[in-house]
Amino acid sequence: MNLRLVSGLLLALTCVTALAAPVQADHVEAELIAERDGWVPGVDNWVALRLRPDPEWHVYWRNPGDSGIPTSLSWTLPAGVTAGDLHWPYPHRHSLGELTNYGYGEETLHLVPVRVAADAKGAIKLAAQAKWLVCRDVCIPGSADLTLERPVRANAAIDPDWAPSFSAARAQLPRDGRAWSAQFQIDNDTLSLALRAPALEAVEAIEFYPYANDLVNHAAAQRLIRDDAQTWRLSQTLSPYFVDAPPRAEGVVVLRQGRAVQAWEVGAQPGLVAPVPAAALTPAPTGHHNPATAPAASTAPLGWVAILAFALLGGLILNLMPCVFPVLALKALALAQSGGENRNERRRQALAYTAGVVLSCVAIAALMLGLRSAGQAVGWGFQLQSPGFVAALVYLLFALGLVLSGAAQIGVGWMNLGSNLAQRPGLAGSFFTGVLAVVVATPCTAPFMGTALGYAMTQPAAAALIVFAVLGLGLALPFLLIGFVPALARFLPRPGAWMERFKQVMAFPLYLTAVWLLWVLTRQADAQAMARVLVGLVLIAFALWLWPLRGVIAAMLKLAALAGAVALAATINTAPAQSATPDVALLPGSEPWSTQRVAELRAQGRTILVDFTADWCITCKVNERSSLRSTRVQQALRDHEAAVLVGDWTRADPAITAELARFGRNGVPLYLVYVDGGEPQVLPQILSPDLVIAALQRKGDSR
Repeated sequence: MNLRLVSGLLLALTCVTALAAPVQADHVEAELIAERDGWVPGVDNWVALRLRPDPEWHVYWRNPGDSGIPTSLSWTLPAGVTAGDLHWPYPHRHSLGELTNYGYGEETLHLVPVRVAADAKGAIKLAAQAKWLVCRDVCIPGSADLTLERPVRANAAIDPDWAPSFSAARAQLPRDGRAWSAQFQIDNDTLSLALRAPALEAVEAIEFYPYANDLVNHAAAQRLIRDDAQTWRLSQTLSPYFVDAPPRAEGVVVLRQGRAVQAWEVGAQPGLVAPVPAAALTPAPTGHHNPATAPAASTAPLGWVAILAFALLGGLILNLMPCVFPVLALKALALAQSGGENRNERRRQALAYTAGVVLSCVAIAALMLGLRSAGQAVGWGFQLQSPGFVAALVYLLFALGLVLSGAAQIGVGWMNLGSNLAQRPGLAGSFFTGVLAVVVATPCTAPFMGTALGYAMTQPAAAALIVFAVLGLGLALPFLLIGFVPALARFLPRPGAWMERFKQVMAFPLYLTAVWLLWVLTRQADAQAMARVLVGLVLIAFALWLWPLRGVIAAMLKLAALAGAVALAATINTAPAQSATPDVALLPGSEPWSTQRVAELRAQGRTILVDFTADWCITCKVNERSSLRSTRVQQALRDHEAAVLVGDWTRADPAITAELARFGRNGVPLYLVYVDGGEPQVLPQILSPDLVIAALQRKGDSR
């Protein structure tokens, strides 16, 4: 065969393989493109991740705003080829109800510099995995495996098909604003910026997009005022999760003059900046770079229905959590004792139990909202961060265990364990059993539940209370169904002598729960805490032993014993933060979490596993024992030279609360994996060794 013909065929084949087709995923078209028709050796060659969302859909900027996940690109490169970071065009605002996000609703190019070795030859193929989250009124995670192949050519030419797109992308990149004069001040609940630069002289409006997610309330209006020709001041309400003032307020300032738009990257230093008055006008942005979003009224219901479904499902799954089991056993025993003979009474019992559960969830939500409005950083299970509350719960579970064991008698009607459920005490017992179920459920976070509660705490009070009420309905749903569907009641065991023995056996999970809470108490309080609570338990046992006795002296002794137990619990003090031993021994080689440490490790390109946990979180403990401490996971962590950071939320920690909120969570557990310093991957709340190992390997072990 003619040598020239062979060469031509090979060149044609190279050109065909170089034309990688776009990947069409759910509502997003993704593609890797190159600015030139070949790789110029020894210099930066610009490529781009091109994402085109469907109309009314959007992907996210590096700071996604109130919700979302930034787009990421993970490379698999041949020897002699390096790729830089994504260059982010300035973002646009996308609002949905009370949430405001930052991202892109139209075709966007994320530029990346790629350098090939000076002695490179032949054709070079790049491979990368792109990941994104695309949202409208629902959100869909997406990914695509992309390739791009070009020959090495010293005289590679600009590709005319893509030249306009690359030029437009560069125009949307923020310019270097280090020459600007920029100061910021945080005053009460407001961030204020003072910006001075020649570029500000001929603009109609400016917008500020911070890099830090927890700096400002993204949905709050930005108030603007022009001090002179080249100086603007901007004020915006702080984020509800704001903790500490940063050393620099960094972000992108977008300048608008008619349809002309420029973006500048600025880093403001602390200074004296007068806040912009609340009455100041905020000019509305103009131009096609700020696409309108659908009205909240037309899109919010779909998202709202999904959140309520998550809350209901999370509450239902919560019934399977180990912390709730002892109380559910008590209720199951009560239902079995009813024998299904009185349908109306069984329904009343189910409604009373449901009322106890739902009202308790709503009460906890109302307390959380009240504390948050007062400036406290709290989340689901916050009451277990109080040593006094933990001590009271130890007393309660110990007392219930004594009654179930038969060591004390305080009236089976009150405990909802008697056979005469037609009496009013039985209904009261069902109600308070529901209350107790919620109290002991707070150490647990079920799948779907974290998303629902995290969303609820970003909503107005009425909406948040509805989400918590639906969560309670999910928790009470099994017994509510049994009460109203007679066919389900037939699956309950028949009453008999076995029930007394079963009741006694059920005391031991309560004793074990009390012991576990005592251990939690030693993690939270001073050295005398356990001794005080143990003395209090003796006084509780003494009061219950006296309970059947009548008379003034017996009443006084019972009252004195109970008062002494309460006084001992009330004197328990939280240990000073500096005296507490960090609970990092849970995972071998771990160290305390901090945002600074995460940033340091990411800058080093390290793989990081972050475990947000608490000693009172049973779900956390199960995951740690079954997965994180397993031999396979520990070996995978060593293989990847991964750093392990533990965020201990046993006691209140505003920084951890803010970080949980940043990932849409309102309680622990939360597990994050950063591979090779990349963007974090959020793991499910119920772990398995295979799941953790897969997260550590998600780049395909390209090292």
